[in-house]
Amino acid sequence: MLRLHFVLNKIIKIIDMKYKYNVMLIDDDFSTSRFHQIILERLNTTENIIFKRNGQDALDYFKREGIYAESEEGLIDPDIVLVDLNMPVMNGFRFIELFTKTEIFKNKSPKIIVLSTSLIPEEKEKIEANNDIYLFLNKPLTKEKVTELMSDI
Repeated sequence: MLRLHFVLNKIIKIIDMKYKYNVMLIDDDFSTSRFHQIILERLNTTENIIFKRNGQDALDYFKREGIYAESEEGLIDPDIVLVDLNMPVMNGFRFIELFTKTEIFKNKSPKIIVLSTSLIPEEKEKIEANNDIYLFLNKPLTKEKVTELMSDI
């Protein structure tokens, strides 16, 4: 019965593209994040977009620590997490390692999508070996990539 419910919800989402996702963009490059925001908003696929400049800030957000400790209300749990690999403070791989241990990840299972402009063989192997990573996409996102992504989720 639960499986049937899941399948029906998936079909409804595909048929009714009005379903909108909560998305977190984790990237230290403001202009790239802004570009991705424009693509997501133009396709009308997002309910909310949350921006974080590094993995540590994003992890604090999810764990409700640091500056987010006092602000439980108004914090949105994303359905999709788009994370860059190369960032200061905490890189994407370390963020994913720690994020996947959190209660929010275990309970809500948001899709983790790794974004990067270049991928060395070691990074590719690491991504492929991690079952918690839903997908890897080259930056920048395009209308076509986002459309395909949203129809697959």
